[in-house]
Amino acid sequence: MTIRRFVHCIVLALALSLIAAQAQNPAPSDSIAAKKPVFAGACKACPWGILAKVTADALSYYGYQTTICWVCWSSFGPREMGDKTKPVTPPGALDNPEYVEPPPDAVPDISATSESNLIDAWNGTGPYAADGKQRRNYRVIAVIRTSTYMLAAASKKSGITNLQQIKDRTQPTWIVGNNAIIFNYYGIKVEELRAKGGGIMPASASREKRASGDVFIGTGLLANTPEQRSWYEASQLNDLVFLDFEEPMIARLAQEPGYQRATVPLALFRGVDRPIPTVMRPNHFIYVRDEAPDSFAYDVAKALDEHRGLFQVQLEPWYYDPRTVAVSKVIPMHPGAVKYYRERGYVK
Repeated sequence: MTIRRFVHCIVLALALSLIAAQAQNPAPSDSIAAKKPVFAGACKACPWGILAKVTADALSYYGYQTTICWVCWSSFGPREMGDKTKPVTPPGALDNPEYVEPPPDAVPDISATSESNLIDAWNGTGPYAADGKQRRNYRVIAVIRTSTYMLAAASKKSGITNLQQIKDRTQPTWIVGNNAIIFNYYGIKVEELRAKGGGIMPASASREKRASGDVFIGTGLLANTPEQRSWYEASQLNDLVFLDFEEPMIARLAQEPGYQRATVPLALFRGVDRPIPTVMRPNHFIYVRDEAPDSFAYDVAKALDEHRGLFQVQLEPWYYDPRTVAVSKVIPMHPGAVKYYRERGYVK
């Protein structure tokens, strides 16, 4: 082998090594380096949009100018984060311009979603099963808590006092909301509802139409967010009878990632005339990709902690708990955030 060829082989090997190293440790985004991160949030009155706004406001104290995507809701945000793709506008998203804006032309650097949603994206299950892959490049910065209870109610005029009655009901039954586990447990089948002249109430239905449903199922709290508004509306415009879940049903729901046992407090809604055993989905994640610099994750963790008062003045009741802010059982915490929490004594 000539010296020239030998040198050429060495240079080629070094180049390939550099490319491989960059693939394993991708460079942080230019937007983070410029202190102008992009946050994949949700609509301005949506839970994850609220977390986006809180994070942006908190980071502003440390010189960051955060751009928020107000249409990165549902399964869009985790996909765009995991795959490093630019946000798209979902169909119909701009029909309510007071809630949204067109998405930024940039790959998001940071996002927020529920623990259960991100675990599904992590494992490639639930709404992500059809993607045929797992997304294992998420790292959690902060676990923020709220009280979102699993609820079931029926209109008083329907005469329904137990979810078991729905499958054998002969008259039309319109259900607002959906939950596959609950439907399966109680033998509720959408095609049978339709055959009897009922079905699942379309989300696009008017406020009055939504509130006139026969049965209401899903997570909720008293806030006029797009996700929770059916409970806000129906408990005022309809006379609701809130229903109990059987213990085996509660135990089944409590096994789902991101859920835990809870009790709906008396008078949470008009019609809640007693404490009701159920489950809740308390944990929501503010997260980044594993490539995010430690310094950025540290800054976000510090900003949210030092300005936790921002959570108290939002539409949805969020709260920051130092005992749980760094507790993620499935998806790893980002080491930069852990460094901050260790300094504060929140983790050992």
